[in-house]
Amino acid sequence: MISKIFNSRAFLAVVSVILALILFVNATTTTSRNEGRNSTDGQVFSTTLKDIPIEIKYDDSKYFISGYTSTATVTLTSYNQIELLQEKSTDKRTFKLVADLNKMSVGEHKVPISVENLTKTVNAKTNPSIMNVMIEKMQTKSFKIDKVVDNSLIPEGYHIDSVSLSYDKVDVIAGTNSIKNISKVEAVLPSSTDLTNESTATVGLIAVDEAGNIVPAKLSDSTVKMTVKIVKDKQSSSSSSSSSSSSSNSN
Repeated sequence: MISKIFNSRAFLAVVSVILALILFVNATTTTSRNEGRNSTDGQVFSTTLKDIPIEIKYDDSKYFISGYTSTATVTLTSYNQIELLQEKSTDKRTFKLVADLNKMSVGEHKVPISVENLTKTVNAKTNPSIMNVMIEKMQTKSFKIDKVVDNSLIPEGYHIDSVSLSYDKVDVIAGTNSIKNISKVEAVLPSSTDLTNESTATVGLIAVDEAGNIVPAKLSDSTVKMTVKIVKDKQSSSSSSSSSSSSSNSN
């Protein structure tokens, strides 16, 4: 009797339905766990990231590039909030911005900024989406460093006795056309420097044209040590001595 029940079509149909329900519930539970905070009502999550660096691919042993932007703003959207937050984190994000110049020739170009290694469930839009860049053949030239100390930094009653640098020449790397615009390399003493009798400061180097505008270039050294010696003006010293003498005589 029992064997007939187990072997009946009705019993097997009931068992099949029960097993199907168990598998469905199990699959639904697993999917829910995997989706985490996926939006169930079609909501799209978004976040905007600013100043994301752009990796520029080119042969830097042969070419010099200028006139480009080094960062971009990225807007990320996704139905999955957890993966969106992961891409937002600087420590956990997988994507990067890339501008590939490897197949481009010398001259001005508009290069698309691509998003690489982005999680599949996340979409990205960059601003700007295209980068302007000038590609030139590389050239190196040596320049003497000009020392620049603004007169406003010199205390009243003093004048500069000497200005010296830890080295006086630097190699400048730029494009074959850009380097023609470089008039000199300057070491400009920072305006925050408090000059005393002898002051030494680390000074940045810049390549400039005849009008004093900065020209894009790479320098073999970006800084130099500058030592400035100042002394009292003779007139100031004489006045000070006379004042001291008069004060002494009056006593």
